[in-house]
Amino acid sequence: MNEPLDQLTAPLHPRPKMPLGKVVLVNFGIMLFYLTVTGIGKGHDYGPILLDAMALVAQTGINLVVGLFLLFSKENRHIGRAMMLAGLLVGVIGFGACIGKYSAFG
Repeated sequence: MNEPLDQLTAPLHPRPKMPLGKVVLVNFGIMLFYLTVTGIGKGHDYGPILLDAMALVAQTGINLVVGLFLLFSKENRHIGRAMMLAGLLVGVIGFGACIGKYSAFG
């Protein structure tokens, strides 16, 4: 019985597709929702901007913590990577939008 270790007929497990687009789309939808809701009121103080900043920190933190948790699981590692990247994107783009919203309306 002289067989090679790597057989050509062995089934290869396909890598799961990275759900980055879906995760980023959901996160940007959530961010757009609370940036729009806080922009409806006519506040002349820093209240809506601070609320936006706190919501951005919370959303970014939740994405990073859940992403780290899923990154160390065996079957959902690809979702963890997507959530970590989406959390970083929400943090960077969201704070830029928050500053832009303040300079445009504040």
